[in-house]
Amino acid sequence: MDRNFSVEQYEDWIRIRQISNIPFNYYAIYLDHQLAANFYRGDTFYLHTSNRASPSHLIIAAYNLDRGFPTAVGEQYSLGTRDRNFKPGDILVASDNLNETMTGYIGHSALVIDKDNLIESPGGHPAIRKDTIQQFLDKHPVHAQFRPRSKKNGKAAVEYATNYLKKYKDNLDQGIEEPVFSYNLSQSIEDPWEHIYCSKLIWLSYFHGASYKLDNDYLWYSPEDLYTNLLASVDFELIYEHEDVEFIINT
Repeated sequence: MDRNFSVEQYEDWIRIRQISNIPFNYYAIYLDHQLAANFYRGDTFYLHTSNRASPSHLIIAAYNLDRGFPTAVGEQYSLGTRDRNFKPGDILVASDNLNETMTGYIGHSALVIDKDNLIESPGGHPAIRKDTIQQFLDKHPVHAQFRPRSKKNGKAAVEYATNYLKKYKDNLDQGIEEPVFSYNLSQSIEDPWEHIYCSKLIWLSYFHGASYKLDNDYLWYSPEDLYTNLLASVDFELIYEHEDVEFIINT
């Protein structure tokens, strides 16, 4: 999903800059779900935060009011992430979705491979990709971060995921689309080449890479399963959790 804005956070202020060409003329800015400011026209705005508790969530609602019917878009961003750190093998699990109707039911997850990047299976094509941690935080502010207590296991999982992504790209270069993204319930959780989805990628990386098996209660290994298991596991440490993380059903 292409962004309309760039958000930069500094010690006591935030700069918001429009990077798309959509002719917005009214902006409402929310910090932690509270209206913080309104702006009219322009493409760069500054929001002071020195008189607030450290905000963690920003929403931009932008409108074009000049047409017969108002046009509006909304984007959300995570704040305060500069003080967080990410290590190989960390697992990010979100209960929110870009499709808000699925929030709390599906969620998303990804495997951190270094301080800036992760590997994920986001849906569609490509089925597996390397991307930045920041884009995950921007798209999924309602998430938790877990860290393996064993650095060896974390690095082994990352090595597997990295090689897995390389083999997947090699397959695509040869015209072979394996695996494909699917939640097909008949698939084997241990088979990496028929189907893949976000939390299965995590399961495979730890199972095949680190010989560590994450428990599964039903047919597919959902982000809810991943979150619940990691939260209860003595082998993982909860590093961060947004206060609104919640899965509605046990999948």
